[in-house]
Amino acid sequence: MDVACVNNERMGIKEYLETLMAIIRSPAKFFTSLAEETGSRKALFFLMISGIFYCSVSMTYFFENSLSMGVIMMVNAVVMPALGAAFSFILLGMTTHTKIPFGRVFNVYAYASGGIMVISWIPGLAIVLEPVRAVLVGIGLVKACGLGWVRASLVVVLTAVMLLLFFWTLAPVVVQLKGLFF
Repeated sequence: MDVACVNNERMGIKEYLETLMAIIRSPAKFFTSLAEETGSRKALFFLMISGIFYCSVSMTYFFENSLSMGVIMMVNAVVMPALGAAFSFILLGMTTHTKIPFGRVFNVYAYASGGIMVISWIPGLAIVLEPVRAVLVGIGLVKACGLGWVRASLVVVLTAVMLLLFFWTLAPVVVQLKGLFF
């Protein structure tokens, strides 16, 4: 995949499929070219298209066309990569001397999550593909952000721990709020 394709701001079906194939064929080459991408618009579109596909297939086959479940899944599909990118960005800010832009970290998470989301709707594959997503994020942090393998691995693991702690801490608050309003 050439750099001109990555820097193009369009995200039609053809560009989406080319990007997906580039991630699958050679993630290292794709994330290396990602270092030159400016802005996060294309990555966000890629993530949203993958999220729409994931939600529509999941709703059709597993949730009996429940619109509320589809909305929850779509919010999850977009917010979780952004939250992971935010936690990774914070960790990178605390551990590196070079300034890595948040947009680049978000792009890594958006492309890694969107690439996996296309097939993670298949029952049983979601749990298997989470380590694959983590590996893709690690490759992206190395190739697009210039981290070493050890530091990228630590950032991925610590981000996962921070996400778990965040939701474990948020759960009692949600239960209390639910009691107030419902």
